[in-house]
Amino acid sequence: MTHWNVQVPRRLYAEFAHLSPGGRRAVHDALALLAADPRTPASTAEPVQALELRRLTTEPATDTGVAITILYRVHEPRGERPGRVELIFILAGP
Repeated sequence: MTHWNVQVPRRLYAEFAHLSPGGRRAVHDALALLAADPRTPASTAEPVQALELRRLTTEPATDTGVAITILYRVHEPRGERPGRVELIFILAGP
């Protein structure tokens, strides 16, 4: 069982809808990685005080070759409650 929940805000639904099928698969795989460990070595921390903001770039999409950058915030687990990975923004580009 994972100790992390990945939260995708509704405002990003339209962004995901504009991705190619391969892009959506790349994001799905990246989110599965974050659910296992949001501090994966594949991600980098962004220098922001008072919160933990991280960035992860997906593998290139199989159909377009586009890599997608995911900016997210990590909320630590509290007691029996799992931690949260809160998606902030996604950016698709070459």
